[in-house]
Amino acid sequence: MQTGSNSHQNNHRIDIVRQLPLEPMEYCRRWVSQQPGRNYRKACINAIAQVTGTSPKTVKDWGTDFRRRPKYVTHILRQADLINQFRQLVAKGIVTLPPDFPQE
Repeated sequence: MQTGSNSHQNNHRIDIVRQLPLEPMEYCRRWVSQQPGRNYRKACINAIAQVTGTSPKTVKDWGTDFRRRPKYVTHILRQADLINQFRQLVAKGIVTLPPDFPQE
């Protein structure tokens, strides 16, 4: 864990980013891989549905570029993006979870 002014600056930066909306297409670009023979739009719909807790049909009804999504969705996607980034840091060993971190 960092200490001093650098830590304060990073915490502030995370708090700022946490408040920024993340559009569904940007979330897909970051976290849904394009694989040959796989329907990318369907993969995006399923990923967004899983993260937001909505049904794939609901996500599909938001339109081809998901512009008709509810406003709250962009905030859920930002939170999911930050969690995904955190997971990557843990997987790379850059961040270590404390022993009392929940197992579920």
